Amino acid sequence: MKLSLRFPLVTAFATVLVVTAASALSSPPEPRSPSAAPRVAAIDTFHAVVREPARHARDLAAEYTVYRPADLRAVRGKLPVVVFGNGACRHTSNHVLIGTHVLLAAHGFLVVSVGGFGNPTYDEKGTPVPEVLLDGITWAERENRRADSALRHRIDTKRVAVAGNSCGGLEALVAGADPRVTSVLSLNSGFFADGRYGYGRAELAKLHAPVLFLDGGPTDQAHENTIANYDLVTVPAVRASNPSAGHSGFWYGVRDGDTDATIREEAVTTLVQWLDFTLNGDRAARAYFLGDACGLCGVPGWSVSAKSFRAGE
Repeated sequence: MKLSLRFPLVTAFATVLVVTAASALSSPPEPRSPSAAPRVAAIDTFHAVVREPARHARDLAAEYTVYRPADLRAVRGKLPVVVFGNGACRHTSNHVLIGTHVLLAAHGFLVVSVGGFGNPTYDEKGTPVPEVLLDGITWAERENRRADSALRHRIDTKRVAVAGNSCGGLEALVAGADPRVTSVLSLNSGFFADGRYGYGRAELAKLHAPVLFLDGGPTDQAHENTIANYDLVTVPAVRASNPSAGHSGFWYGVRDGDTDATIREEAVTTLVQWLDFTLNGDRAARAYFLGDACGLCGVPGWSVSAKSFRAGE
């Protein structure tokens, strides 16, 4: 089963089984023997999902909530990692993006989200602390080694994305300089020309991994920063824009001011395809962004720009 542009998001949520904290105490399943079957694209993969608190994170920069496929024996290979920062640089809660995180995990990714498992705070406003994303990578590395972890030897710590929405996107763009990072997602975000919030556009020169810039058009308060940041980066980059979304429509399911879950579905599909392209090397996912017949280019309302990709890259 897949999340496609024809698959209603509410149905997707009904299909995803979310098992909560108790699952963290279960014993690790025995690995299955590798299958000779061909790889299935992430967009065509759909798992039941576990949401659980990250254990053994007390000495790290934040608490974390983990989203992963529930049946690890059904996962082919190891799980790529996506460490996700929040809008408003919330460091104690990740409830605003819980639906996005669940759906990314359903498509075969380990999502390590900044914020505690049981903290529903919505009014927190912070400033960028990129260490919260970097420590999320560290947590995944440790969990891959921890003897009693259900995720032991099931995490691919060589395939790591850092992502963030709005202020969390600034954290992702700074954290993207870390050599452990394979892919960066700046969602409704971008550095200000005046270096507001403590980080300026000079940070973009430190990036070494491909970047996806996602924005909601002229009514998105990050629109101008997104364009300027995309123009400045020298790494391979894609800018995907839909002016119907504004600053938060992708995540709240609002199109042109009206409730419409399909725009969130389109945004999540874009994230899944980007992660499958840049973390897994999927050729069909690459074609979703690159070339005259790119898949996202054909979705009504979306525009796509790409630069610095070599043929076959």
